[in-house]
Amino acid sequence: MREVMRKAGAIFVRDARIAFAYPLAFWTGLAGVAAQPLSFYFLSKIVGASGAFGFNGSSISYFEYVAVNLAFLRFQSAAMIGFQRAVRGEQMMGTIESVLVTPTGISLLITSSGLFPFALTFVQIALFIGVSLALGLDLSHTNVLTTLAFALLTMLAMSPIGIFAAASIMSFKQELPTGALVGGLATLLGGVLFPVSKLPPLLQQLAWFFPITHSLNGIRAAVAGASLAQTGDDALWLAVVALILFPLSLYAFARSVRRAKIDGTLGEY
Repeated sequence: MREVMRKAGAIFVRDARIAFAYPLAFWTGLAGVAAQPLSFYFLSKIVGASGAFGFNGSSISYFEYVAVNLAFLRFQSAAMIGFQRAVRGEQMMGTIESVLVTPTGISLLITSSGLFPFALTFVQIALFIGVSLALGLDLSHTNVLTTLAFALLTMLAMSPIGIFAAASIMSFKQELPTGALVGGLATLLGGVLFPVSKLPPLLQQLAWFFPITHSLNGIRAAVAGASLAQTGDDALWLAVVALILFPLSLYAFARSVRRAKIDGTLGEY
């Protein structure tokens, strides 16, 4: 375990040093995160409070509804984009072959590549929430335990999508538009900008299959003070998805690496 932690820590430090090596991109990215709540704050001035936005029909403002959603939507972005960018970056720099032939398990390498993106996501969420609080977001009733549980379940349920995308990069040597495709559908169907209940019945059924739908249901309930027991259905859905897809995604990535080694294309991009 000590060796695993040491290797994971080394990958985290490497990724952090790469990010901080480009200060303009890093700080402008954080500035963009801080500015995002302002747009929806002013938009909420023309959208009245509604029971459709709150937990169990409680009426809250549109800004409170969308601010929580957009903050935790970042977990999905980190999960879907972080892993494939890590693999693609190694390919482009010509270091992926030397990394993957080291005596370190494939599963450890790919999961550790998500540590810094998720850590940065926590910082971005804290910044986003901080600005939103200054604009009137009320988090006084938040159930912290439920919030942390759904944050963890969200990462575990959505990370396989990113790992599958990383596996496709190993096979096809090209970054697929996974983030744009899945992210766009999730924003439309996952209840990010408007409640799922306002969608046509067929789209509501389709929305049920997206992890972000259950994640945001749980997060919004947690902000309203709901316990983990009250959000059991959504928590169970995310847990089952994570248990099924996480090992499958790791297997798919390991298989794509093994195939690249056999084909002699491990270092190609």
